[in-house]
Amino acid sequence: MAEYYQKKISVTSLVFYFLLIILAVFLFLHFTEVKKIVLLFKEIKPLWLVLALIAQVLTYVFTANIYHNLLDLYDYKSLISHRDLFKVSIITLFLNQAVPVAGLSGFGYLAHFFQKRKMSSHEGFSVAILENFTYYFIHLVLVLFSLLYLLVVLPQKVNGVIITIGLFGALLFTFLNIAVLFFGSKKVMFYVSGKIGKHKWLNFLFKKIRLKFPDIELLTKKWESPLYIIKNKSHFLWRPIFWQLMVFLADTVTILLLFNGFNFHPAFFSILIGLILTKIIAMISISPGALVFFEGAMVLFYTSFNVPLHLAIIVTLLFRALSFWLPMPFGLFLYRHLEGDDDK
Repeated sequence: MAEYYQKKISVTSLVFYFLLIILAVFLFLHFTEVKKIVLLFKEIKPLWLVLALIAQVLTYVFTANIYHNLLDLYDYKSLISHRDLFKVSIITLFLNQAVPVAGLSGFGYLAHFFQKRKMSSHEGFSVAILENFTYYFIHLVLVLFSLLYLLVVLPQKVNGVIITIGLFGALLFTFLNIAVLFFGSKKVMFYVSGKIGKHKWLNFLFKKIRLKFPDIELLTKKWESPLYIIKNKSHFLWRPIFWQLMVFLADTVTILLLFNGFNFHPAFFSILIGLILTKIIAMISISPGALVFFEGAMVLFYTSFNVPLHLAIIVTLLFRALSFWLPMPFGLFLYRHLEGDDDK
C-alpha cells in the first residue's frame, strides 16, 4: 500500500502540481489581459455570449466524435464512453496550450489515455497519429479553399502578406501530413521501437511518462498501421475528417456570434479565412497557446477585412477567453480526475 501511494504521488500528483504552477504563472503574467476580458464580458449582449459559449462547448463534443470514430477502426468504440472522450478533448487542448511542443503533449496524453483503457500500445498510437493526420488534412483543405476564395471572390482583399502566409500554410500542412504518413508507417515505428530498446535514457523517459511505445514483437504481428489505413481504408477517415471540419466551423461561428453581440455582422467567409490564417501563425509561434502571436494575427487579418480595429481587438480577446483561458482550469481539473480514477 505504501509503495502504491508513493507511486501515485510521484507521477499523477507531481504532473498535476506542475501543470497547476504553469496555470498560475499564466494568470500572473497576463493578469491585466484577464481583467480586460472580465470587463468586456459586461459589454456584450448576454444572449450572444451564451450562444458563443455553446458553440465552444460543441468543439469538444465534435472532438470526442473524432476519437469515437477513430476508435471504431480498431473495434474499441465500446471500450471508452463518449463522456470520457469529451473530457479527454478538453485535457488534450489544455496540455497542448500549457506545454507547447508542437502538439506532442496532447498527442502523448491521448496515446497514454488509450493505453490505460486497455488498448494495445500500437493501436493507441495509431489512433493518436490518425487524429493528427485528419487535423492537418482538413486545415490544408481550408487553407487552399481560402486562397481560392480570396483570388476569385475577394481579389480586392488580396495582398502580398496574405498570399505569402496562405502559401506558407499550405506548404506547412502538406509537410505535416507527409510527416504523419512517414511516422505512421510500420517500418518507421519498427525502427524507432528498436532504438528505444537499445537506449536506456529513452526507456527511462517513456517509463517516467508512463507511455508505452509499440514494441517490436507486436509490430511484427498482423496490424493495420496508420499508413496502411490511410492508403487502403481512407473511406473510414471521412467521418473524423468531417468532425474536424465541424470543430473549425464551431470556432468560426463562435467568433461570428461574438461580433453579433456588439451589433456588427461580418461576412462568414471573411471570419473563416481570418481564422485559418491566424492558425497558420499560431502553428509557428513559440509562446504557450500562441499568446500574443494569435491575438496580434487575428486582429491584423480581421481589420484587413474591414472590421473596425476596436471590435477586432474586443472579439479577439473574448474568443481567446472562451477558447483558451476558460478551458484551462477545467482541463487541469479533468486531468487530475481521470488520472486519479485510473490509478485506483
